[in-house]
Amino acid sequence: MEKIRTSLIGVAVAAIVALAAFPTVSAALQTASGPASCLRNQLGVRANGIDGAAGTIHGAWVFTNVSAKACDLDGYPDLQLYGRRGRPIPTTVKRNLPPAPSHVKLLPGGSATFYSSYSDVSSGPGTCPTSAVIQITPPNASASLFIPAKLQACRGVVNVSAVLAGVHPA
Repeated sequence: MEKIRTSLIGVAVAAIVALAAFPTVSAALQTASGPASCLRNQLGVRANGIDGAAGTIHGAWVFTNVSAKACDLDGYPDLQLYGRRGRPIPTTVKRNLPPAPSHVKLLPGGSATFYSSYSDVSSGPGTCPTSAVIQITPPNASASLFIPAKLQACRGVVNVSAVLAGVHPA
């Protein structure tokens, strides 16, 4: 009976020590896991050049961390084109441009680029619709950024790359 009581007291003391250490261990694990995905209010976005020939237009778009905390981008952005009157233009985003996805840590003031391309050659009579505004959703984000931009993506197809660290031209 004495052995059982001593064992129970030992188990209770071990449990109390483990529970007391849990907040420290939990905080250390959270710190070790690094920054969270970038939120919309942590980022700015801008065009960094558009060029093209023979009907294919290439663009570069730069996300910049405007916050005081580091954050992560990993994967492909999403896009939606809007016309002059604010109506959505049917947009299909294809995630098929290099580079492939990689983890990008954005320190405060740090930047990452993604590329886009689209055809401006109409497959029928008339011209293709021209956007006035682009809605850009960063990778792994639930909220978007809006910037003025004129893209004339015929059939609404826009190809995009994953984000890569740094500022790169089109």
